[in-house]
Amino acid sequence: MDFAFTPEQEAYRQTIRSFIKRNCSPELDRQLEREERYPHELLPKLAETGILGVYFPEQYGGIGGNAIDFCLTVEELAYGSEAASACYLLPVFFAGHMIKMNGSEEQKSAYLPRIVQGKMKGCFALTEPEAGSDAAAVRTFAEPDGDDFVLNGHKHYISGADVADYIMTVTRTVKDDRYNGITIFMVDRTLPGVTLRKMSKMGSKVVSLQEVYYDNVRVPKAMIMGGADGLNQGWWQMIRSLDMERLMVAISHVAIAQKAFDMALEHAKTRRQFGRTIGSFQAVQMQIADMAMGIEAGRQMTYHAAWLHARELPCSLQGAMAKVFCTDMCLKVCELGMQVLGGQSYLEDNDMNRWIRMALLGPVGMGSNNIQRSVIASMLGLQMKDLR
Repeated sequence: MDFAFTPEQEAYRQTIRSFIKRNCSPELDRQLEREERYPHELLPKLAETGILGVYFPEQYGGIGGNAIDFCLTVEELAYGSEAASACYLLPVFFAGHMIKMNGSEEQKSAYLPRIVQGKMKGCFALTEPEAGSDAAAVRTFAEPDGDDFVLNGHKHYISGADVADYIMTVTRTVKDDRYNGITIFMVDRTLPGVTLRKMSKMGSKVVSLQEVYYDNVRVPKAMIMGGADGLNQGWWQMIRSLDMERLMVAISHVAIAQKAFDMALEHAKTRRQFGRTIGSFQAVQMQIADMAMGIEAGRQMTYHAAWLHARELPCSLQGAMAKVFCTDMCLKVCELGMQVLGGQSYLEDNDMNRWIRMALLGPVGMGSNNIQRSVIASMLGLQMKDLR
C-alpha cells in the first residue's frame, strides 16, 4: 500500500501553495472573520488555476480527480487559508458533490461546468428544529402541483445559504414513509417565499449560519435532484454522499490541527522563561509529542479511507472512524496549543483562539461524534435499534 503522492499530485500541491501565497494571508483570514464576510473575490481566481475542477469529470470541464486529490486539495486550502477553504467548499462540495453523485445527466451538464468556472455556489439544507441527528425526521414538505412542487417548512444551521445560488433542500414528499418519502430539491435562493435569518455563532464566521424559511415556494419538478428518477430517493442520495462528507470533515480538521501544532512548536522553540526555552521543559515536550502523534494518526486514517474510496472499495467504516478521530484530535491539539502559548492564546485576535473556536464544531457538526460512534459500532456488527 503506497500513500506517496504521484509527481502530478506533488506538482498540483505546489500549485495550491502558490495560489495561497499570491492571494491569501493570515491577516486576510483575521479580517474576514472580524467582518463575517464570504470572500467572493477568490472564487474566479480558484477557477482560473483549475482548483475548482480537480474533483469533477473531464466531460464537465474538470480534471477527473479522485478522493485522494480531493483530500489533498482540502488539506492544503484549509491549512493555507480559511478563506480559500470556505470559498472552495461551498461550490465544490456543498453543491457539486451532491450533483456529481446524484444529479441527472441534464443537471450535471448544466451545473457542474458552472461550478468549475466559479459561477455557481450552493449549500445543503437538511437540519431542522426537530431533525438533527435523526435526519429522517424532516418535516419540510413538498407537495406536487402541476409542473411544480410547493415547499413549506423551516431549516436551520444552514451554512452559506445567504451566498448560495441554490439551496439543496431535503424535503418530505411522502408523509408515512420514513426513508422512501424524502426528496432533495435544488431551490433557487431568489425564489419568492424563500427567506433567511442569520444565526450568530462563535467561530468559522467567514461562512454564515442561516435559518431558511419556505413559504409556498414553487419549485419546478425539473429541479428534483436526479430528475424524475430522484423523487422519493433523497435519503439514499444522502447515504451515497456520506463517505466523501466524512473525508472532507476529517481532512479539514487535520489541517486545522497542523496549523495549531506548527504555531505551538515554534513558540516552544523560541519563548524563553527561567533562562531557557519553554520547549526544554518536559511537560511542554509531552504536549508537543501528543499533538504530533494525533495529527499523524489522523492524516493516515483519512488518506487510507480516501485510498479505498479512490479504488471503489468499501470505506464507510474507515471514513466514519476518520471523522470521529480527526475532529476529537483537532480539538485536543488546539487545547494543548493554547496551553503552550499561554495567555496570548486567550486574546480574540490570536490565531489559536480562532482555530479552537473552529475546532469546537467538529465533534458536533456534520454528524455528531456520539452518533458516529453508534454508526461505527453498527458497522462492526453490533445492533443499533432504529430510533423513531
